Amino acid sequence: MLRNEWLAGMLSICATLSVAQIAEPPQTLPVMKSGQMPFYPRLLRLGQIEGEVRLRVTTDGSGVSSVTVESGHVLLARAALEIVKTWKFEQHAPTIFSTLFSYHLVKELVGYSCDPEIPDNGVVVLKLPTQVEVTSRLTIHDCHLANEGLDLSEPLHVFLTACEIDGLPIPCEKMTIQLRSGTSTVKPERFKDSEQKAGFVVPKELRTATNFDLLIDAAAGRSTVTGIHPNYLKGDWRVGVDHAPFKEHTPVYGLPENVHCIAFVEFQWTEPGVVSWAACN
Repeated sequence: MLRNEWLAGMLSICATLSVAQIAEPPQTLPVMKSGQMPFYPRLLRLGQIEGEVRLRVTTDGSGVSSVTVESGHVLLARAALEIVKTWKFEQHAPTIFSTLFSYHLVKELVGYSCDPEIPDNGVVVLKLPTQVEVTSRLTIHDCHLANEGLDLSEPLHVFLTACEIDGLPIPCEKMTIQLRSGTSTVKPERFKDSEQKAGFVVPKELRTATNFDLLIDAAAGRSTVTGIHPNYLKGDWRVGVDHAPFKEHTPVYGLPENVHCIAFVEFQWTEPGVVSWAACN
C-alpha cells in the first residue's frame, strides 16, 4: 500500500515537472514609441454606438505590418484600426499580439432642454500595447427631432452619388431601394435630374421615424441593413453590393470569413463617411 502511494506521488511530481518544462515563457511585448491618440468618433458617439473591439496586430520589428479584426462593431473597428496603424515601437523581434479597444458612453438624460451638445472626445486610458479604453460623456436631449432645422413642408432628398456591384459602377435605377419603419415598407419616389444628380424623395411617413431599415435589391444580391439612425435619411449616399474576395475600396473592413456577399451604404455627408452593411439574404 505504501509502495503504491509512493509511486502515485512520483507520477504526480513527474507530470508537474513535464508541464512546467513545456510551458511557454510569457510573451515579450514591444515597447510603444509613438502613435496617434485615440478618441471617440463623434458620429458613433451621437449614434450611441459603444462596445469592444479586439484586434490582432502583427509587427515588423519597428511598426505595424498588418492588423485584422477579431471581433467588434464594424464602425468602432474602423476607428480602432486607423489608430493602431499609426503605432511605432522600439526595435524588437517581429511578433503578433492581441489588443482590446473599449468604447464606453456615460449617458445623461437632460429634461426639456435644447442646449447645444458639448464636444467630448472622451477620457482615454492607455495600457499599451494590449488595451485602450475610451469613455465619453453623452448628453441626451429629449426635445430634438430627427430632422430638426429642416423645412418639412418641402420634399427631402437623398442623392445617390454612386451605385456599384463588386466595385464597378452601375446605373442606380438598376438597384431597387426600399425603406422600412416598423411595419411600413415604402418604395420611395426616384428622381434623376442628370447623371450626377439622382436619388429619391424621402417619404413623409419616415421623416419623423426613430429608426429605419434599408432594403437593397440588385441582380447580384439583396440585403436589409437594419436599425439606421434617422439623421442619416438625407444627404449623399453611396450604395453597393460586393462579393468575396471583397474589393479593396469597399468601405467595410474585418468581415467574418463566413460572409461571402454584403450590401452596404456609405453616408457621405460627413468626413469621413459612415458605413452600415449587412450580409446578403
